Amino acid sequence: MEELNERQVSFNDYMRIFYRGRWVIITSFLVVMAITVYLTWTTTPEFEASAKLMIEEKGMEHELFDIGSFMKKETMINNQVEILNSRSLAETVITRLQTSEFADQLELLNRNAENNMSLLADAGDWMLSWFGSRDTTKEEITFDDIVEDLRGRISITPIRDTDMIEIRVSAASPEEATFITNTLATAYSEKNRLSSQEEVRLVKNFLEDQLSSIKNQLGKSEDELKHFKQSEKVVALSEETEELIKKLAEFEGLYNEALTEYNSNQQRLTYINKQLDLSRGNIDLQNISATPYFEGVKKQIGELQGKRAFYLANLINQGVYREDDPQLLKYDSQIEALNKQLREEIVKLAKVDMLDPVGLSSVLIQRKIELEANLQALQPKLEALKGIVAEYSQQLETLPEKSLQLARLERAATVDEKIYLMMEEKYQESRITEVGQLGQVRIIDPAKAPSIPIRPKKKLNLIIGALIGLGLGFGLTFLFEFMDNTVRSIEDVEKIGVTVLGSIPVIKEDEAMKRLKMLPGHMNGKNGAVDPNEAKVMAARLITHFAPKSPISEAYRTFRTNLQYTKLDKDLKALLVTSPGPGEGKSTSVSNLAITMAQMGSRVLLIDSDLRRPVLHSIFKVDRRIGLSNVLVGRATIEEAVQTTEIDNLFVMPCGTLPPNPSELLASSAMTRTLEQLKAMYDIVLFDSPPIIAVTDAAVLGSRLDGVILVVKSGQTDREAAFRAFTLLKNVNTRILGALLNGVQIESLYGSYYYYYHYYYYGKDGEKKRKRRTSNSSSSHKAASI
Repeated sequence: MEELNERQVSFNDYMRIFYRGRWVIITSFLVVMAITVYLTWTTTPEFEASAKLMIEEKGMEHELFDIGSFMKKETMINNQVEILNSRSLAETVITRLQTSEFADQLELLNRNAENNMSLLADAGDWMLSWFGSRDTTKEEITFDDIVEDLRGRISITPIRDTDMIEIRVSAASPEEATFITNTLATAYSEKNRLSSQEEVRLVKNFLEDQLSSIKNQLGKSEDELKHFKQSEKVVALSEETEELIKKLAEFEGLYNEALTEYNSNQQRLTYINKQLDLSRGNIDLQNISATPYFEGVKKQIGELQGKRAFYLANLINQGVYREDDPQLLKYDSQIEALNKQLREEIVKLAKVDMLDPVGLSSVLIQRKIELEANLQALQPKLEALKGIVAEYSQQLETLPEKSLQLARLERAATVDEKIYLMMEEKYQESRITEVGQLGQVRIIDPAKAPSIPIRPKKKLNLIIGALIGLGLGFGLTFLFEFMDNTVRSIEDVEKIGVTVLGSIPVIKEDEAMKRLKMLPGHMNGKNGAVDPNEAKVMAARLITHFAPKSPISEAYRTFRTNLQYTKLDKDLKALLVTSPGPGEGKSTSVSNLAITMAQMGSRVLLIDSDLRRPVLHSIFKVDRRIGLSNVLVGRATIEEAVQTTEIDNLFVMPCGTLPPNPSELLASSAMTRTLEQLKAMYDIVLFDSPPIIAVTDAAVLGSRLDGVILVVKSGQTDREAAFRAFTLLKNVNTRILGALLNGVQIESLYGSYYYYYHYYYYGKDGEKKRKRRTSNSSSSHKAASI
């Protein structure tokens, strides 16, 4: 079978495959297109609304060719995308939708499991009826189910090379899609704003709690001072003591102001550490702010803050304190320079950190380091002010008892008043700062109601359906072709290595019967009228006799001509016709071959050598009781066994009595002698033998004859069987003249030369041409006679 792979597959081979499977392709195309059209036109339309948001990250300084900045920006955008896709934001949106005035009109909130499963339930009712009753209980839709449904409808897309994000939400109506999209954008913007205000809000809440406590303490101090003055009849202190209390209250106020700032920064640092823990997990960040450089800078800031505090105390002691004091301004300038240097190093650290695979949040780290630096700088200031307060308090203790008590009460009232005023000022500042935190998100384009649904996409669905239908059809055609191992065309036979002598189209009994009715006396046989059913079979079997001008008869004549040209060094007097298996048309083929040879004027003897299941006697309506087997065993002569037919020059020798040993009888010397006598009596001797694969009769007899013709049936004979038959004949040194392809479906021969030949010469056009030639010929005869 190696020769089967030598010939390359051509374009015409593919076209023949597609032509044979054209009904499979058309059917699959129509079925898929029908399903596509039904689903496309019955699917509920789905609309999608979109909104554009801009993300502004404050404090980001972009430099040319700064890879860290660009990566930081990309990470920031990706973080916002994840927030927009988060479950918590979806829960917030669903809560707002449920409390809105349109809640009853939103399909997202009013759907139920029965509606969602209606199509599947309807389609499955008939299946479930075979397995029991269907559960009709409705599945309750939970809040989490609605949240997940909303998340599935949301599509977030960063816009390339910008700081903008596009939000898309799909829904059953344009209005619902627009409302949900705008609700999502608003909720996200507010969430971002609240997140940016959270740090300031913590400080504000801390100051609010402290302010309430100081207010109560101030009222208590004033009441105690008033009560003491009234009970002890003491009105005022000395001028020196008043000055001492004034300075003590001033420094104690500065101390409490610094302490309040320290506690506020501590609250902010706690919030920052919490955020870092959430974003970084178990990453230890202590070493980041504890590097030698940062420690050194923070130490310098702390020393300057301490010097400034002592210098300020001296100015207050001397009574020459001014806000624009040159030395104070110098200290402030030096501290600001160190703070600026510290921030620059923090930015560099953040840029390097963006390249780190762990991905630290640079903004949070920058805030953490700044707060730690402020806390470390405030510590020496607190210690210095605390020492000054302790020193003035010790001086106050040297006063007499009554003066000391009054001084303490006045000091407490004054200090509490200063602290209260300072706390009130800082509280108001924190409130203003909170309101000023607008967040990073800006809604650029709110959603508008779309006019065209995004699904179903009718044109795209039809194109995809057409492609799938054609692809499925082609795929099934190739699959059937791959699974079909039968011989179908002349090319398939030639791949086996056998020369094709002819191809015979399918003989249709109805067409043959039409041809038969055109002949006079067609319904009469030797013994009178012929049964119509028998006549139909006879017309199909002997079509070259009853329809000599049909395309099939011409095909047999072409087969006869090709067979005559196979003569090389030896005349073809005795030929055997066989096939790989039964039912492949060898008896019909050898009968019509015999008729075409007889029509040439040759004396032809057709012998039924199938001594197991003979059929020639039924085709020609002859008596089979005396035939070949009787001649071989010596119970009849050749003249007694040979019978005449209605066809001139054609004689038939039936099989005779069925013997128990057909193979031995055909291999006997009597067969050799009989064969020599028959060659001398007739021009051509044709043998109809059993299938070669089933029994050895054909191989035994074929080796004694001048040649063997192998009949294969298109669409029935297996390629392996044909090759096996060819091999069996070669093994016994049989001269294989060629093969006859029988039962060819003309309409399946697209691209074959026989297709064009048949339809050009014998089709409707050919029939018209023959009628015109016949008419012209009749006219010519009439003209001649006139």
